[in-house]
Amino acid sequence: MELAQLAVFVRPPDEGAVKTRLAGVLGTPQAAALYEAFVEDVLGLCARVREAGRIDVALWATELDHPSISKWGRALETAPRLQPDGDLGARLSAAFDDGLRSYERVVVIGSDMPTLPLELIVAAFDGLDKAPMVLGPSNDGGYYAVGATHGTKLRFDRIEWSTPSALRDTLRANAELGPRLLPPWYDVDEPEDLEILRAHLSVSPGAAPATARFLRALSRDQR
Repeated sequence: MELAQLAVFVRPPDEGAVKTRLAGVLGTPQAAALYEAFVEDVLGLCARVREAGRIDVALWATELDHPSISKWGRALETAPRLQPDGDLGARLSAAFDDGLRSYERVVVIGSDMPTLPLELIVAAFDGLDKAPMVLGPSNDGGYYAVGATHGTKLRFDRIEWSTPSALRDTLRANAELGPRLLPPWYDVDEPEDLEILRAHLSVSPGAAPATARFLRALSRDQR
């Protein structure tokens, strides 16, 4: 059995289908382009994780027949996998059921946190040496990462997704596993999250270079 897998969830960067809560402040085309920059940075993180140790990468997409999904798969040198229908719980369950058949540890992340540090991914895998489940809390009451070890069956029923109670509900549903919490991080869904991102990248553009480039170009265009 292989050591570990990092799985990332993505969706095509189509206008009106991604970052819709940011479209009001950026415009629909710009919100879609910003999401594409997010994914570029997250895939860069995945590549660094793979280079740092014996960790494979899986790309789970909501659609396979899309040029951007194909491009991202080529960038990671992996065949994209199709997320099943259903809520986030159904999609997470599919990723863990698939990954834990072949890997000792699996960590799943989304594509809404372009500045996520490599150290937190390392912490997630390290945390699975101490507990069968890890969760990385995000600023909106959800989580930026969830991980499990081989033989662990995670439960994602009765979770109020996209609400401030998602993390709490997940902890409650899996209480018998004694989930280990990682340091918190922020994802970017709301306009106020975008301001946090701008402030972060103003002092540390290397935390998400593609996103930083896009936001600089956007600021120049809006002058």
